[in-house]
Amino acid sequence: MKKLLSFILASFFLLLFFSYSYSSSKEVILYFFWADGCPHCAKQKEFLNILKKKYPQLHIKDYEVWYNPASRQLLQTMAKAYNINPTGVPVTFIGNKALVGFSEKVANEIESVLRQCLKSLCEDPLYYKNNH
Repeated sequence: MKKLLSFILASFFLLLFFSYSYSSSKEVILYFFWADGCPHCAKQKEFLNILKKKYPQLHIKDYEVWYNPASRQLLQTMAKAYNINPTGVPVTFIGNKALVGFSEKVANEIESVLRQCLKSLCEDPLYYKNNH
């Protein structure tokens, strides 16, 4: 059973990695890790929906980590690559930035990084940290 779970997780990561190795110059990928019932996560979801309407090039990959072990593992893998130790959610990865929590300051930083990525190519955060 343990080998099967390891195989499934490894397959998930490989599929995810090869599916989105690079973002195109017209697409910016944002990873959003959240938990069901988290009020800050709900506020960030609302913000991201507004941001997506404003910037259609934004591609949001969201992962619920409370009930989904594979999503939780992906968060841990990305956090390690970005050299952060998040103690809660939400956690956001965009460009070469990792942001923990949600506030007006975080919202402004997300939009600032998004604008930078639209001006110059930003790699998929999953690809970027695994290859730099």
